[in-house]
Amino acid sequence: MRTIRVHDPQRQPANWTGLIRPGQFVAFARLLDGGGSCDAEGRPVASPSDTTCLFFDTMDEAASFCSERARLNPAVSFDIFDHEGRSNPPLLVVVDPSRASKLSGNRRTIRLYQCAAAALVAGALGLFWWDWTQERDFLVLPTVLGVNMLLAAGRLLQMSSANSAAERARQERLARAMPATRIATTDACLPHRRSEK
Repeated sequence: MRTIRVHDPQRQPANWTGLIRPGQFVAFARLLDGGGSCDAEGRPVASPSDTTCLFFDTMDEAASFCSERARLNPAVSFDIFDHEGRSNPPLLVVVDPSRASKLSGNRRTIRLYQCAAAALVAGALGLFWWDWTQERDFLVLPTVLGVNMLLAAGRLLQMSSANSAAERARQERLARAMPATRIATTDACLPHRRSEK
């Protein structure tokens, strides 16, 4: 493992992307609360020019180091990339298991989206049935609410499907990056999905 500055004007090449080779991996540390850059110990960087990254020769080495650091400092997460850098989402986002539920895109969030979508569909069908059983009066409000509930359920299912597809693509990239071994995705190593603000 080597720690280098992301950009160093006195170095040739100055940017970290010119130093990494195929088969190597790079990890960036960031604070979970706020997302600011920090070092591997969790100390925030004083200025953007002080931002560092960690180079590893194997994914196993990167995942082990980052998992250990995340356990020691639960406020820090690590984004691990391959030699292609930030042109793709990280192969892994490593956090302390106690903080895994804070990340969007985890398995629990996907299940919650699916359950919420099912509840919305059931509620919409109930509203449609109630409106249909009214013999003389056509009630507009239940139908409008039901249609909106179906639209919300569709959006939740779309988000769930997108998260699942991103996870499959990440697993394929991870398998290509390390053909000899496989790292099982745990609650401490999750696909990178930033929350929308």
